[in-house]
Amino acid sequence: KEDGIALLITVVIISAVMLIATLIANIVVTQLKLAGDINSSVTAIYAADSGIECQLYNIRNGVSLNCDTGGGQLIMFNGAEISTVVTGSSPNFTVKSLGSYRTTKRQFEVSF
Repeated sequence: KEDGIALLITVVIISAVMLIATLIANIVVTQLKLAGDINSSVTAIYAADSGIECQLYNIRNGVSLNCDTGGGQLIMFNGAEISTVVTGSSPNFTVKSLGSYRTTKRQFEVSF
């Protein structure tokens, strides 16, 4: 009467273990993607901050309002890009800096 019951129990147990393993793998992959997005976001924030600092340095020293001859667009060694825009005139300036890294963009604006 009990022929094959061991095989049936084994299949049920293996199915449950596989389901749990799949759920855990899904959680791990999602967390790895989020960690990568956080890394890109931090790099973009630092790039935007660098653009602000570059423009503030140039304004304080009375040099051209572009950080380079390319119209304010910088590409950093790590591949991050910085675009800056300065509006206004002395003593009221507004500096906008957009930092981009991979698909992530972060922007700062400073008025003084």
